[in-house]
Amino acid sequence: MGDTPALLRNTFCTQPFMAGKPKIYKALIMNDYDGAPYAEWIKQGEKTIETRTRTFHYRGDLVICCGKTNSVGKNRGRALCLVELWKARPMKKGDEAAAGVRYQPGIYSFLFRNWRHFSYDFEFSSQRVSGAWQSFFNITLPPDVRLIPRPDIKPFDEKE
Repeated sequence: MGDTPALLRNTFCTQPFMAGKPKIYKALIMNDYDGAPYAEWIKQGEKTIETRTRTFHYRGDLVICCGKTNSVGKNRGRALCLVELWKARPMKKGDEAAAGVRYQPGIYSFLFRNWRHFSYDFEFSSQRVSGAWQSFFNITLPPDVRLIPRPDIKPFDEKE
């Protein structure tokens, strides 16, 4: 919790993940590169759009994980936050700043909202995801992890 803002460290976490049987979430691996820490940017709300070359139908809660093999820094191999993937559409030129990448015709923008941090970042088991397009995988969270709402993180201003 060292990087959690002081205001939120004292927030009572009212949403335990494990109130009975374990909850399974969809997860997506992002990487933190030198100069482009995508997973960290999503966690902090600096990157509110993810881009991919393919689209998919899933909408809903999504755990953002930082890859272990290709990433650098403190987040390697850790699950960082929970966001809601609420919309997918072709990328627009105006998405560049929120996506942290330059506009490319033919790719898709996936818009996030409803940020929740974990009471602590935790290691997740290795997943076999490879190639230019990485898919979702299932993840079960540790029983003592709690959600910390982050209403201070604002989504990309997209009209529904």
